[in-house]
Amino acid sequence: MTIEGIFIGIIGLVLGAAFTFGGFRWFLILLPIWGLFVGFTAGADAVSTLLGEGFLSSALAIGVGVVLAIVFALLSYFYWWGAIALLAGWLGYEAVHWLLVAIGFDATGFLPFIISLAAGAVVAVAALVVNAPKLIAIILTSFAGAAWAVAGFALVFGIIKPDELTTGPLAAVYTQGWIWIIAWGVLGAAGVIEQMMTTARVERDLVAVYSQRNPM
Repeated sequence: MTIEGIFIGIIGLVLGAAFTFGGFRWFLILLPIWGLFVGFTAGADAVSTLLGEGFLSSALAIGVGVVLAIVFALLSYFYWWGAIALLAGWLGYEAVHWLLVAIGFDATGFLPFIISLAAGAVVAVAALVVNAPKLIAIILTSFAGAAWAVAGFALVFGIIKPDELTTGPLAAVYTQGWIWIIAWGVLGAAGVIEQMMTTARVERDLVAVYSQRNPM
């Protein structure tokens, strides 16, 4: 258990729980924050994987993380479908990466990184093709939030370490046993059910606000 792990874990746990059970209702506030968090971890993760170093172990990894954090946050703030694509791509990457690790691939290897990246891009495009923004947003926020909530819990209690996040939150907790993946699935499903029951009047307002924000 480290100060770094507790700090990152608390952020992941709080944001993850908020997204799981209120991601669609609080889309306007939470998504840019989530964009910062995911952009930073994605950029730092990519550099760490390509250079074969530990998570956040170089200035380059931190710098790339900061740049991507800003880009992802702006994309999430201004564009409704950009926000949906961002969440879809991230969740697709994490799910495929976890599956590759589960069947025996090296969690920090270059090949699973490329395969997962391609899968994330495919899922992002698929989310744009399927014209059901509310349903997509609810499913993505619920399961993406659940992934970080579970990983955050494990970080806070020292069950996993921050540098294990280079494999993604799902793969990191999977190394501790299947119970963590089951917990992720149950938490994500509970989030979908709760959000579907409580967000019927929010969709129209969200679309209207994003239409006004669009700088184009």
